[in-house]
Amino acid sequence: MNPNSAFFAFPGQQQDLVGTISSAAHLVSSGRVDLTTWPDMGIFGELIPDSVRENIRGNAKFLFDITVQNSNVYYEAGYAIGLGKPVAPVLNLSFSGAAAEIQRDGLFDNLGYKGYENSQELSEIIEDLPANSLIDLYSKELDAQQPLFILDTYRKTDFRNHIVSSIKAARIHYRSFDPVEVPRISLVSMIGQVTASSGLVLPLLADHVEDAARHNLRAAFLAGLGHGIGREVLLLQMRRFDAANPADFREMVVPVADEKAIADTVEKFAKVAFLASQQITSRPSHSQKTGLQALSLGSSAAENEFRTLSTYFVETAEYSRTLRGEVNVVAGRKGSGKTAIFFQARDAFRSDKAAIVTDLKPESHQLSQFRQELLKIVEVGTYDHTLAAFWYFLLLSEILLTMRRNFEFQSRFDSRALERLEEANRWLETFNIDETGDFTTRINRLGNHIMQEIEAAKGRRQAISADFLTNVIFRGGITQLKKFILDHSSSNEHFVLFFDNIDKGWPTNGVHEFDVRLVRLLIESLDKIKRDFAAAKREFMSVVFLRNDIYEMLVEKTPDRGKAGQVRIDWTDRAKLKQVIYRRLQVSSKSKGENFDKLWQKFFVANVGGQESFEFFVDHCLMRPRFLINIVENAISNAVNRGNSKVEEADCLDAVRQHSLYLVDDFGYEIRDVSGLSADILYSLVGVDKVLSKDQFLARFTSDGMTADEADNAFRLMLWYGVIGILTKSGNERFIYDYEYNMKRLEAESRQLGENASYVTNAALHVALQS
Repeated sequence: MNPNSAFFAFPGQQQDLVGTISSAAHLVSSGRVDLTTWPDMGIFGELIPDSVRENIRGNAKFLFDITVQNSNVYYEAGYAIGLGKPVAPVLNLSFSGAAAEIQRDGLFDNLGYKGYENSQELSEIIEDLPANSLIDLYSKELDAQQPLFILDTYRKTDFRNHIVSSIKAARIHYRSFDPVEVPRISLVSMIGQVTASSGLVLPLLADHVEDAARHNLRAAFLAGLGHGIGREVLLLQMRRFDAANPADFREMVVPVADEKAIADTVEKFAKVAFLASQQITSRPSHSQKTGLQALSLGSSAAENEFRTLSTYFVETAEYSRTLRGEVNVVAGRKGSGKTAIFFQARDAFRSDKAAIVTDLKPESHQLSQFRQELLKIVEVGTYDHTLAAFWYFLLLSEILLTMRRNFEFQSRFDSRALERLEEANRWLETFNIDETGDFTTRINRLGNHIMQEIEAAKGRRQAISADFLTNVIFRGGITQLKKFILDHSSSNEHFVLFFDNIDKGWPTNGVHEFDVRLVRLLIESLDKIKRDFAAAKREFMSVVFLRNDIYEMLVEKTPDRGKAGQVRIDWTDRAKLKQVIYRRLQVSSKSKGENFDKLWQKFFVANVGGQESFEFFVDHCLMRPRFLINIVENAISNAVNRGNSKVEEADCLDAVRQHSLYLVDDFGYEIRDVSGLSADILYSLVGVDKVLSKDQFLARFTSDGMTADEADNAFRLMLWYGVIGILTKSGNERFIYDYEYNMKRLEAESRQLGENASYVTNAALHVALQS
């Protein structure tokens, strides 16, 4: 292979773009670069996708234009990276908004692309292409414990939910990228995720689904990356073959018509991917990784690392209280570590042979139809009674399913357990409780059963009373179900139930009063189970994991506010955040004997702008572990991509900028989810000074179309989230985490400053908002 050969991929729709690229290709000196563009392939009588892949394989380097986002180009870029080719993204800066869109998505943001305005500038870029392989730099070992990777969708449609439920039913652990949790996708992270996987599940969305265009671009890139590396790839599309799908992988898309087709397709694929994981060997690298290149902090999302989390989990006081059973609500902001505590506490209890552990993590909120139908036909008091019954039955059903799984395992070597298993199966059949699918699927089934009974009763012109609804839910025998659970457990055993994600996927037009009531009734139902079990001398503990904003609204709506034991895991201590990074650095570098400062300075520059580099990162993370991990990982990626032996000041500055762009989107989503305000609210602050009066902030909001009341609500929410803080009389910036997340304390401080109070935009976001 000619080491100076390169293949150039670009979209063919924009004539101005194509013309500039074609002119640049003719200007390139053939002595320096042997360039092939896709129109030059000579594909007469050949399959285009096969010819494209052959040309990518047959050239030493790969050049691609990202000015106009195109699925074929993204697929080919992923394929080239997967093959280990050096890649060079370029962007025509004369196209308005093109650079901003690339930065906003983040896929190529920390890879580094070169801009050009004309053919001469582009030809000069082509003659100086990079030589490093991204796969060699960022690949990871196969994760045999979580071998599947899913590209999650922004909207949790039935199509998406059926896919996730089918994977869970196949009982193969997976990792995912969820745009709700992390709006911007990272190329470095995706290379790590794909190389660590044996199979990729990539849904393709119809055009009418929100965020479909961006999602399908990501799916195209990941499909190419998976094919280049040699992984199993499942591209799924609902209902029909779509001739508009990109030519490069059109024939690989599997159309599915319904839930059963999805389940069958995903189950078969999961088996193929699992078998493939037994045959994957480590990819040979062309060069030895440096210490910095080998450094990894792990995933910032606990769902993607629950199998390895224990090696660097920081055991906080909040975690210890959860283990001791002192709390039944764990509340924290997004990215504060709720799910990490969920997994670690669950696994700790699972190691106790006397514990019967039920862990529930619904993938999305599935009660909206059930709620709407009931609201039409029952009064609020009756509705609460009915929904409490719904929770009580559902929770007991899940406990019974946990016991059944335990009996199934014990029956291999205990005949008495086999008898209990058979009896449990009879009760499950009696109550029409189907173990297939995941918890979300079972919620749907129960909800659908109730709605069918309601419709049948309407057809009979039967009154829909509270007693009728309760009997429909309990199916006439809740007492026997509870009796079976208690009879087949002993006073030496104890029940543990963890419930996470109840607030995941809630309506994006704001948290409704119903949703808060739903959580309150869940907690009350868990308390009732605890009392009922205690009467039979059975110990029962439960913990519900909630977003902090949901919990605060719950407290406001609960008459007996002090009844529920709760712990908040919002972070205020910088030393504790340092431990999060320190433990991960120790594990990754295998340097457990060194103190933090020595270990940190082995990989990172000591200062950024006269400030300690670690403190610089903390100042831009809003005191959330997930954000801090992401910033540090961005800095490492920047340094590795630039060939630095350690993270330099410019790498740190760019890491903060990249993360700030992400936060502007992320916090917009958070504010929208709890309030119903526009997700673009933070863009109203673009170009403003860092320090403003309240009236100036409100003016920016109202100029974007908000009413005065909405603007005032938005201002208070931004104080609560730490987007905005106050400037004290001594000139210090203070945010809500400086007041132990006590909003009343922050507001009191603000009142004392009077009408001349000044407010400051958090540095973590101002980096992206400033002109």
